[in-house]
Amino acid sequence: MFKTKYILLVIGFILIALSCDNLDITSEQSKTFTKIFGSAGSDIGNDVKEFNGGYIILTTKQLDTECSEIVLLQTNNYGNPKSNGVDTLSSLRGGNNTASKLLLTQDGGFIVLGTVEDTLNNNTDIYINKFSSDFTSEWEKYIGTNANEVGNAIKKANTGYIITGSTDSDENGNGGKDIYLVKISETGDVEREEYLGFTSDDYSSDIIPIDNGYIIIGTTNLPDKGSEITFIKTNLSGTSYDVTTYGGTNNDYGTTMVKTEDNGYIIVGNLEEDAGGNSNIKLIKVDEGLRNIIWNRDIGGTALNDEAFEIVKSNGGFIIIGTKELASGPAAYFLKIDDESGETILENTYGGYGQTIYSIEKTYDGGFIMIGSSGTTGNEMIYLVKVNSEGEL
Repeated sequence: MFKTKYILLVIGFILIALSCDNLDITSEQSKTFTKIFGSAGSDIGNDVKEFNGGYIILTTKQLDTECSEIVLLQTNNYGNPKSNGVDTLSSLRGGNNTASKLLLTQDGGFIVLGTVEDTLNNNTDIYINKFSSDFTSEWEKYIGTNANEVGNAIKKANTGYIITGSTDSDENGNGGKDIYLVKISETGDVEREEYLGFTSDDYSSDIIPIDNGYIIIGTTNLPDKGSEITFIKTNLSGTSYDVTTYGGTNNDYGTTMVKTEDNGYIIVGNLEEDAGGNSNIKLIKVDEGLRNIIWNRDIGGTALNDEAFEIVKSNGGFIIIGTKELASGPAAYFLKIDDESGETILENTYGGYGQTIYSIEKTYDGGFIMIGSSGTTGNEMIYLVKVNSEGEL
């Protein structure tokens, strides 16, 4: 029997914009907390990492329908934003700019990944900014063609970094959008580009390094089947690859994946549950060859909208985060599953009036830090949650 907890958040205060540190909070209170902060418009928390005794948060700030910015925030260990810890990274570029991921680097710094709009050429480029441990920008790069490129995930490679996203440049002649794979050096210089896809639109959402190559997960749109979850296994050069797709009668979308202790993989995605566009969470475990399904689960309620965005390892299983629709509205979702069976071990929800979690990171004390948004579409605020190892506040 698994445990289910529905936690109604009573937030005693809301940090508007960038408040000063709360010096009255005790060390015990820093172990778990909920914070909501932002300013006029829409603020989305895209990624979070534990860093230098506090947290760094990567956000997208929507100013209006034609302008958004990539914003980097620093908080202390209690989740309170530092008054001097703000860096708007994309304001000089103009247009709609969106944040994607943070990556901690081996030299004690970190990398910001996002997508920026070139308003002069009317296209988008992948944006990368490398910071040192003292939050000083060391280099900044824009990667793309004359078409539109989007950066969704970045990981450490054997040397340098590997980035995956999408492009509509049609370099491989297949038509539509293609998966865009970019290998860069330690200083951000492009070493190799690959264009992968079918004859319709293809998107990638995550990538994981494996022995002698990479596995990309994403979505492909097949003319006779609709959208399906896609795996692409490549060699280190990206020149040889094997494609596997999974899907049912409705559209399926791949979001992320993780390698298991028995050398299999758990695929996380979302599937359309009905013609109304409501979605359920899709979990598939496959063996090392990626083709044999060990178990397959659909999680969610009828005529409700449940989605998953990330997965991390946890003692005795894996944690999946996202959003779960309750009677009161969307709630942030924390689901723990067993690796061998895929069965639910425990689940927690937080809020129930417009909360979504997009990213989760295990913390040094054994708990988890999570980031997302709270509020209605177009009026969201950054939603930061610190829980213990069982997902409890």
